[in-house]
Parts: sequence; structure tokens; C-alpha cells
Amino acid sequence: MATGLIDSIQALCIISLAALVAGKVNVIEVDASGTILDLAGQPYYVPFDPVLTVDPSRRSDVPAGFVPVTSITAQYSPITKSFLESQIAAYGNIDDVWTDRFLDSLFISYDGQFTGFFQEEAEEWLQASNISHLYLSSNIRLPKFTSPPVSQIEAGPPAGPYFTMLSLSSSHLDIHAAYRLRKDEYASFLFGAIPDPSGGWIKTNITLDTSNAQYIPVPSRISLLTKSLPLSGMRFALKDIFDVQGLPTGAGSLAYALVNPVPNTTAPSIQYLFSLGATLLGKTRTSQFAHGAQPWEYVDHAYSFNPRADGHLTASASSSGSACAVAGYEWVEFTVGSDTRGSVRKPAAFVGAYGMRPTHGSLYMAGVVPLAEDMDTAGYFARDPRLFSAIGSRWYESSPVRKKRQSIRFPKKLFYPTEHFPVSNPAAQVLYDNFAAALSKHLKITTVPLNFTSSLLDHFPSRNFTEFRLASNTLAEYRSWVTVGKPLIQAYKEKFNSMPTFDPRTRKMFERGAMHRGEDFLAAQRVLRAFSESVSSDLLKADIKSCSDALFMYDASVGGRPSYRIQDYNNIEGAAQALLTGPIDLHGGDAGKPSDYFTYVASMAGLPEITIPLGQVEYYSHVSREWEMLPVAVQVVAHKGCDDMLLSLVEKLAGKEVLEPAKTGRYTF
Repeated sequence: MATGLIDSIQALCIISLAALVAGKVNVIEVDASGTILDLAGQPYYVPFDPVLTVDPSRRSDVPAGFVPVTSITAQYSPITKSFLESQIAAYGNIDDVWTDRFLDSLFISYDGQFTGFFQEEAEEWLQASNISHLYLSSNIRLPKFTSPPVSQIEAGPPAGPYFTMLSLSSSHLDIHAAYRLRKDEYASFLFGAIPDPSGGWIKTNITLDTSNAQYIPVPSRISLLTKSLPLSGMRFALKDIFDVQGLPTGAGSLAYALVNPVPNTTAPSIQYLFSLGATLLGKTRTSQFAHGAQPWEYVDHAYSFNPRADGHLTASASSSGSACAVAGYEWVEFTVGSDTRGSVRKPAAFVGAYGMRPTHGSLYMAGVVPLAEDMDTAGYFARDPRLFSAIGSRWYESSPVRKKRQSIRFPKKLFYPTEHFPVSNPAAQVLYDNFAAALSKHLKITTVPLNFTSSLLDHFPSRNFTEFRLASNTLAEYRSWVTVGKPLIQAYKEKFNSMPTFDPRTRKMFERGAMHRGEDFLAAQRVLRAFSESVSSDLLKADIKSCSDALFMYDASVGGRPSYRIQDYNNIEGAAQALLTGPIDLHGGDAGKPSDYFTYVASMAGLPEITIPLGQVEYYSHVSREWEMLPVAVQVVAHKGCDDMLLSLVEKLAGKEVLEPAKTGRYTF
């Protein structure tokens, strides 16, 4: 930790609080890892450790306290007025951290050959500005003016907004990253995260008001873009089942977080995102151990709020925290979740976001709390269709199961399940029909109506859906108990001499898992392998030209009806409770309809599947007493390894303006 900065803050506090004010910057609070500032009514976070320390040539003229500054790097000389103005205009357009308040002081570095210098008009512009201090890299010729004061430094920081702090005990000027603090109003996050200079990440837990909502430190896009990597400038949030060096992994369980040490390594799948340039904002909420719990079954951590419509809708399955974050916040470009039996696909459908479950085996799942390794995948959410396509193309590019041959056309057939469509809301059905028509018009994909359940029967064990669903449940229940539940209970008892407490769904999952034998699990694995092989060879088959000979579409939500986070609200006329994974009522002999569990097809067959938001439909909310807009999304499934083709389909339809970026907040579009 940078003790020099702490000493400086404490010393200034002793002298006078007014000494901490520079450019309307006020210190609100000092916590364990940084300082919370107020800049013109907006909260910012400044880590203790500086990104750079410089020795300005005119220290006596350097403003005291925290000073908001802007850093610009010039590639060419002379440095012109138009260049400086265009850079500042660009900062305002692309960044949500920088504001013109950061023009209190200015760093200008020159990255060209020989010595840089200012055009006369640029010097006049700088002289006429309200800048309190100008810092120039040593390879820039000093301007002729004396006001504002000019200091030479060896080199400035990368482009972007910063706060400077002058040391009271030395000639050093510390330059600190500026993080805008954003309120997590939808309770999507468990905590925020900032990079640890010594490696890994530092957890933040910042609250500023009586709501006790988290405030998440958000880094500048400008600073991130200087990395020049494929996902530079992309900020993401991560489901709390993935390990990240320095951050606790709780998997939605207080007991799990208490027993397990903070990871000292990062899950390889997430480390790869870091290597692509993506930046972590923090961890999002999940149901315990990614079990498919309903919102009212969350105990250890409260369920996140779906930003759409009346604010009381469910976001469905275990990756709901990640889904709510991407649907709620412009400052989150994408989020990561896991999908075993629908935990990305369903939340994406309920919040109106693009979602991806890749082909099983696309990413190495070490460092991820497992649910059912035979079905577990790492997926993601995004609002923009082009960004969605770009993320998947990069993140899964080294997948060992990815079809390397590039498709020269799209599949010729779209399986349209007649037992599933039309959905109960006619307005939603129009959107599904329009989507199928768009595939025909733009991609030459012909709709093939069929009873998909009948097509699946031959692929179920003994043509029995109950047996199929029981096998899927066994895979999740047994694995979760043996790999997570049993060792957790043992470790907790050894450490605290008592039993851990779990959420209701977890208790039931572990109880059933403890009843399964090893041979039950092996039998369930055989069902999965047989189903996967037969579906891939007989139903959604490989095609040398289009990767998959057909696509399959369906609705993963509840047919264009509202589904609520409060159980009793689902009894309101017109509402419907979302179906999740769960035990089967064998006494009644009812495993549900296969068409209600089409998410199991990709899960058990290891297929790639995407969620595409299509639009929104009107409904009257008995909660808000207003007409609200409900998101509607479609699922598209393809043959194993055809992830790139699905991503290309999204990009192509976006180019044809069939698909649009989703918005954040109450309305999807």
C-alpha cells in the first residue's frame, strides 16, 4: 500500500480540511484501499497506489491536495490547437468517467521522433484556458508563456482522467487512476474490484448513502483503450462462482466463503478475457452453487432486481445477477455467467439481452465452482449484437470443440416447434413469426414446422421424458453434492464445530444428491452421451457448408407474460411463474412437458445456443398500476461446435437492421 499518500492525507487533515480542496475536490472518506472524493457532486474513487510518480520541475507552482487532471498523448508535431480540441471532444464522447472538470490541470506527452513543439495557435489556446498547471514531457519544447505555470516531467501517464496528489515530504507528484463510483441500484453486484498493483484484484465494499447499496468503481474507457487489445475498453462483471486472484469466491453461500481461502489464481477462462484486454468491475450475485433457485428462495444474499418494466419481474436462473447488471448499467459492456441447464439463456430472455451458451467443452472450467461438469459451460451477456458477436468470436477462438472450417452459408432449415408455438401472448407471437420471416428473407433459411417433442422421443431413454429429466437431475445433484456440498459440510464442521446453513433449494439438492449412488451417476452419464450422439447425428446434424444443417428456435421465458420475483404475484391474472430446474413429482407421474424444458436439449446434447432479444410487448402491471413493456427473446440452437455460425448470424442480422442494441433500464428498446 502507498503509505506516503496516506501520510499526506492525514497530515493535510490535521492542517486544514480546506487544504484538501483543489478544483472543487473534497475528500468524503478514506477506506482500506483508497480515498472517496467528491468532484462537483459526483463521487470518485482513488486507489492509494499511484499509477505513476513524477518530479515536476516547478514544484512550488503545483496545486496542493487532490487535483483532477487530464492526460493527452500526441503522436505528431507540431501539436496543434485542433488536435487538442479534438482529443478533449473525443474524451467527452467516448468516456463516462471523464468530464470537463478534469481540465483543472493538463498533462501532454509527445510520443513522436525528435523534439515536439506547439503550434502558435495551440500555445494561445493553452494560455487562454483555465488550466491551473500544465505538465509537459521532457521531449516537448517549452512554450513561450508563463501562465499557466508549466512543469517538465520525464513522461506523463497514459491518456485519460487522473487525480494528482503532491507529497508533503518530497518533490514527488503522485498520479492516481480516477474511478467513477456508480450506484448498484439493482443489487446486481456482491462487491466491486480494482486491480492490485502487486498482482490480482482488490475487493471494494463502498456504500455512500442510507440505501446501503454498493457503489462500484468504474475505470475510464480512455485509459483502458491504450492497451490496444481486442477487448480493450470493455468492462465486465463476473458471476461469483469463478475464481479471481485476490477476490473471494462465495458461490452465493456465506458458509462457502467462510471455509474457502481467497483464491491466489484466476480461472483460466477469465484470465483469457484479461489477456484480451477486458477489465473486471466486480462479482455478481448468484443462487447458491448455481442451483436453479427461485427469487424467493434466496437467503444468504438477496436476489437481484430485473431493471425491466415494473421493477418486480424475475430474471430467472442462477446467472440473474449478471443479467440484471448488463440490462441495468451503461457502464457494464458485458457480463459473464455460467450455463448448465439454462442459467445464461433464461436470464437473457427475461431481461432482454443477448446471451450465449457455447458448445460444451469450449472453455477449460478449472477455477469454477462446478454444478454438473458434464453440462457446465461459461457463457456471457451483452446488449449490443455486434459486440456480442465479437466477444464470443474472441473468447472461444481457441475452443477445442469449435468447428474450424468456415461456413460458406447458413443452414437451410429452421425447426419451428408447433407444440410450443404460438405462445400465449399474440403480440409476442408476432415477433417470433417476424424473426422466422427475417431468417428466410435475409439468410435463405426455410421454416420447417414440426412437432419437435415427437422428433425428440426416439432420443430419450425408453422414449420417456421422465427418465431423461431424471438423468439430467442426477448429474447435477450428485456432482454438486460430491464435489461441493459434502466437502463443504465437513470443512465447516471442522472449523466451526457446527453445521452450515443453506438456502432452501440447496438443502433439497444436497439431500437428493446424498441419496444417489455412484452407479446412478454413471447411468445418467450414459443417458447424456447417448442423447448427445443421437441428436447430433439424426436431428441437428453437421453440414460441411453451413456447419449445422438446421437450426431450432423456441421461447425460454413464459410466452410474453410477466413473471414475478415475488411468488404470490404470479397468481395475478395474466402472470406466469417461470419454470426452473427442480425435482420431479413422481407420485403424480408428471415430469412436465418436454416443450417446457427445451433448455435441456442443448444442455444434455452439448450444443451451442444463443438468446436474441426481438422486441417488447405491452402488458398491464397490477404492481405499478401502469402499462409496461415486457422483453421478448428467442432461442436459437445449432449443431455442436457451430458457435461461430450462430455469432455470424447475429452479426448478419444486425447488419440488416433486423436486430438492434438493447437499452438499459425500464425499456429494452
